[in-house]
Amino acid sequence: VRMQLNLSDDVIRTAIMSNPAFVGSDGKFNRDQFNQALAANNMTEDGLVARLRQEIPRGDLLQAMTAGVAVPRPVIDAVHKYRGETRVAEFVSVPLSAGADIPAPTDDALQKFYEAHPDMFRASEYRSFTLASLTTDEISSDSKISDDMLKSAYEERKDDFQVPEQRQIEQILAPSEDKAKSVETALAGGQDFQKVATDVAGQDPSTIDLGLVKFDDLPKALGEAVFSLPVGKVTEPVKTELGWHILKVVKIEPPQTPDFAQVKEQLRKQLIAEDAADHLDKIANQADDALAGGAPLADVAQKFGLKMTKVDSVDESGRDIDGKLIVLPVEMKDVLKAAFDTNASETSRVNSAGDNAIFALRVDKITAPQVKPLGDVKDRVVAAWQAEQKQAAVKKEAADLVAAVAAGTPLAQAASAKGLTAATSPPLPRRPEGATAVPAAVIVKLFAAKVGDTVSADDAGGAYVAQLKEIKTPDAPSDDQVKKLTTELGNSTRYDMVGEFTEALKKRFPVTIHRDVLDRLF
Repeated sequence: VRMQLNLSDDVIRTAIMSNPAFVGSDGKFNRDQFNQALAANNMTEDGLVARLRQEIPRGDLLQAMTAGVAVPRPVIDAVHKYRGETRVAEFVSVPLSAGADIPAPTDDALQKFYEAHPDMFRASEYRSFTLASLTTDEISSDSKISDDMLKSAYEERKDDFQVPEQRQIEQILAPSEDKAKSVETALAGGQDFQKVATDVAGQDPSTIDLGLVKFDDLPKALGEAVFSLPVGKVTEPVKTELGWHILKVVKIEPPQTPDFAQVKEQLRKQLIAEDAADHLDKIANQADDALAGGAPLADVAQKFGLKMTKVDSVDESGRDIDGKLIVLPVEMKDVLKAAFDTNASETSRVNSAGDNAIFALRVDKITAPQVKPLGDVKDRVVAAWQAEQKQAAVKKEAADLVAAVAAGTPLAQAASAKGLTAATSPPLPRRPEGATAVPAAVIVKLFAAKVGDTVSADDAGGAYVAQLKEIKTPDAPSDDQVKKLTTELGNSTRYDMVGEFTEALKKRFPVTIHRDVLDRLF
């Protein structure tokens, strides 16, 4: 209001009438479609109008702020150069396997390593709980479905059982438009479809017959072309990402609706499952009310027929103290989340486990994370100590190579003296995609180095030394690259401007969010 960003009713009306979501197949505003969209979004017409009165001025304001954004050509050139630069380096890998075998540590060294790395040998938090659960399978046998109920359901759901029209289709897939025209010419001359597919299009005979397909089995363009033809006719070439398709209708099977006898048992299973799901929902609500009223879990389970399962010492991943995965009568993921969200000696609410089960649980015991005794994890401590020693050894080898190069020895010669091999990298991009000959940690350092500098890095596989030999700059950007960068950087600049404007508004009109209130509400 302060900026006089008010809207007339005509602007609101135009925005609604021109919204594609409210336009029918005739290209005009459709009131029914409009009402359906509002209902689907739980919104009234007045609510939409009020929302548009806020959103349209906001959009107009942001458009006015950012419409004049232009990215200078020097910026585009600089970004293109930065992204396109590559580095060529001579590099040496010092794998962990290249190091000498590490002997077993002394007891004193082992004890010091164990004490210095407690988190490496810390046991997970474990929880013991009692689970009460029920699935639809465990109650579905109680459902009694009469033939009258089945017949009534059949009449209501008859359309659901309808098998749509199917067509047996043969296809020629031409790799180019010229080849597709050659196929058309051959078929127009009366040649056999399959012979044209193999001789003209060079197609594998086993790929010609697509079998029986429904309209929805095909890309829309192909479906519309082939499902509008009678038997024996051939479509004109239809282009997709795969090539040019020429389709022939071999056989048509009209839509069919199976009779009651054919779907009777299928219907019975559906109704039993639906009845069981309804019954399960009722039990869930009643059991939850009982628990909320203070009833013990065991009593609730007995009253409503829930199955009791005792679970001893399981971690958040579902493994017991011995590392074995536990087995539960219902979806484990949902149960474990509830178990680790519930305090000791407390009972959870009734929860759903998947689509066909409910459960509640009582946490009987919580075993806090603790460092395992050295005697229980000695083999792991020895292996970790040896791995650390190997890593230290290869890092020293790499440091020695860097020192040798700094003293004037060529990298290849210094590597050879240690039984290692130097290689020249391909041009390395700043942000490589996928696997590269040189590890990412080394590439980062190469892009911060000058020609002739030597860098080193290490990872879980070993250590690496690289000497920068050449910096390659990209050619000037093409018109297409300039266009793409202009769009990208322009959008980024506009986004930053909107962000700065938003921050300025926050400072001028401070807003306090009461998280505790939100947490209580949601």
